[in-house]
Amino acid sequence: MSSVLTPILRPRPFKPPSPFLKMTRSLHHQSPYFRIEELTVPTQHSRERPATLDRASGSRDDEVRMHVKRYIPNSNKPSGKLETGFGDVTIIGAQANGFPKECYEPFWEDLCEQLRERGKGVRGIWVADMVGQGRSGVLKEALLGPDQSWWDHGRDLLFLINQFQRELPHPIVGVGHSVGASHLWTRAKDVTRAHLSLLHPRLLHSLVFIDPIMQPDVKIHTALARLSTNRRDIWPSRKAAAEAFRGSKFYQKWDPRVLEKWIEFGLRDLPTEQYPLPPGAHKDEPPVTLTTTVAQEVYFYLRAYYRDRRLLQDDEELPENLDPPFDMPEGRQLYERLPEIKPSVQFVFGSKSEASPPESRQDKMQKTGVGFGGSGGAQKGRVKEAVLDCGHLVGMEKPKECAEVTAGFLKEELERWEAREKRRDEAVAGLSRKERVGINALWREKLGVEEPGKGKKKETKL
Repeated sequence: MSSVLTPILRPRPFKPPSPFLKMTRSLHHQSPYFRIEELTVPTQHSRERPATLDRASGSRDDEVRMHVKRYIPNSNKPSGKLETGFGDVTIIGAQANGFPKECYEPFWEDLCEQLRERGKGVRGIWVADMVGQGRSGVLKEALLGPDQSWWDHGRDLLFLINQFQRELPHPIVGVGHSVGASHLWTRAKDVTRAHLSLLHPRLLHSLVFIDPIMQPDVKIHTALARLSTNRRDIWPSRKAAAEAFRGSKFYQKWDPRVLEKWIEFGLRDLPTEQYPLPPGAHKDEPPVTLTTTVAQEVYFYLRAYYRDRRLLQDDEELPENLDPPFDMPEGRQLYERLPEIKPSVQFVFGSKSEASPPESRQDKMQKTGVGFGGSGGAQKGRVKEAVLDCGHLVGMEKPKECAEVTAGFLKEELERWEAREKRRDEAVAGLSRKERVGINALWREKLGVEEPGKGKKKETKL
């Protein structure tokens, strides 16, 4: 008789519930343009995929944190009471994969200046590093796993907005670059996810998509992942890294202000979880590595669709027709739902971008907003296009030109918002509370219900 040995299932070590993280908030510094607040906030409950966090480390969803910066124009009062007027805008920003949020500070500076010249004010700009990237990735580095999803950051942004409702009044607009455009625009959970504009169509009045990666296939994702998988990610010092960047043709295309932000925030000193401090390293000038690890960057380009025990796939059915066996279904799903976008959209493409060839630009212009519940699209003047002389990294190469396009679009959109709000105020002006909320004659007429007492009286039998 043969015996079958059943492995003993050992439960994971119990961790008592940690208290809900109290948001931390501090004034980081004041620049010539902004007062900059730093915030560390909880994220939306539950990640999209089981391997987004490292199960073996005992990580839990309620321990995930996100690093946020709020940029308050210096024209606003330091007391926190905003010196702003009706129609001044609140901006939610979302950055490209692998880039820290601070790389966009020159763009925000230019945008605020361009809006000021057009007579429009900015209440504040809120930008968060995605979990796993930038300062957010550093906060809880030991929790991170090998399977990231685009959907999570859209949820996290919504949760952020809900935590600070009083400081995020309407009108609110979203400005996103590359995959950041997708975070401002996510599909509803009944199919797979909740993205900001589709989950809550009225939340964002307008959207600016800067060379967005929403494609019917993953060719561009695969190309980017191949380029990044073996990219250099360690230098003997920050000075050596800066010299290498400044000597690279790739970085020489960037606005010098952006490059300085990349050197300051795109790198972090050793030691890190991945790279311990090597023997003999100078503590005052230690080696540096990328703030966003290469692994977390490439996991955001593609999802693996082959059997790998660390991905915790369980009985998930995997497609067999992928070559190579990778995909990023979120990009395709968002592309298919472009017709449903309700907010007005300004596309800003790079003429030399591999992500936005002419046929792809035309396709997005034709699809966006034209479906049921959408804005009406380009034919209704609600979807616009600008093409700048640069590559995919529009905000790095042409921040000023991108800001000019964005400011022109937002001026029109903010005026449209103001006119709409005034119409709505006028529509209810002079009506009593009962007239505003009670069942009125028009409701009864359209429903085919007579007002009580006006119908045919029944004869009383004596």
